[in-house]
Amino acid sequence: MTTNRLSRLPAIMLRVRSKIASRCQIYLYLLLALLSGAVLPIQVSLNAQLARSLNSVALAADISYLVGALALIALLFTRQFGDPDWSALSKAPRWSFVGGVLGAGYITSSIYFTALLGPTLTLGFVTCGQAIAGMITDHFGWLGVPQHRMTRHRRFAIGLLLVALFFLAQ
Repeated sequence: MTTNRLSRLPAIMLRVRSKIASRCQIYLYLLLALLSGAVLPIQVSLNAQLARSLNSVALAADISYLVGALALIALLFTRQFGDPDWSALSKAPRWSFVGGVLGAGYITSSIYFTALLGPTLTLGFVTCGQAIAGMITDHFGWLGVPQHRMTRHRRFAIGLLLVALFFLAQ
């Protein structure tokens, strides 16, 4: 009986190790997402400074998008993320191309509002808006995302964000 338990031990250890590795990978992704968010106040502040220098929010947004597009094209040529399937472009839903327009609106509005409100208040409201829209999108599974029901905890988290906005605005 003891040898039978010992023979199952490596399989159990592999499952535990796999679970730990999976959990660590999730934490790594969360950390990287946090760092991505930490870059936003720098980005909006740089864009707002560019707009002041050029005396044009629209031109600053255009330049920001152009520089970003050039960086993404360079990344595309590295093939770091594999070879894209260019033939699938015609099969993509037409509505999925609206993301670029929404991104341009985000960049332009963040430049404008950062110059008026500062990065903390601007990004506080942006983050809250993102969380609310994300929660609704998750709840209904819109736009092809996995469905995650709106729970009591999620509603509470949005409430806390709204309270934080109240204090940020004071």
